[in-house]
Amino acid sequence: MLSETAFSPLATLLRDRRFGLLLIGALSLNVIAIALHLPGWECAFFRVTGLPCPGCGLTRACLLLLRGEVQTSIRFHAFAPIFVLFIATLVICTLLPRTVTESFIDKAETLERRTGITIIILGGLILYWLARLLISPMAFARLIRG
Repeated sequence: MLSETAFSPLATLLRDRRFGLLLIGALSLNVIAIALHLPGWECAFFRVTGLPCPGCGLTRACLLLLRGEVQTSIRFHAFAPIFVLFIATLVICTLLPRTVTESFIDKAETLERRTGITIIILGGLILYWLARLLISPMAFARLIRG
């Protein structure tokens, strides 16, 4: 168990309404572009290195998940359910009055500080990315390129 002074990035993000609005706006623009069959934002990491980043495929995976295509979603990116849950939480905490969300954010912060869940998820994301790169890098790149 981590100490009470452990890092709590989720609660920090949930409390920052300006950042929440900015992130929701950016994600909405990307989702709208993809829904209109326009190209979404190109991954800068992929463009520079030729390697998919830890989040490559996540937008498409989330959209597939929201359409109910769970298996295909997981094939694109196994972290899509976690990401959809995070975005839904961010939207709720950004748009609802602070009096409604503050108690929830406090509980999320306590959970983060006591368990280190955010660090565990981020570590899992990095391990998942490395496994995809090492097991089948060409298949991973083809999947991401569409």
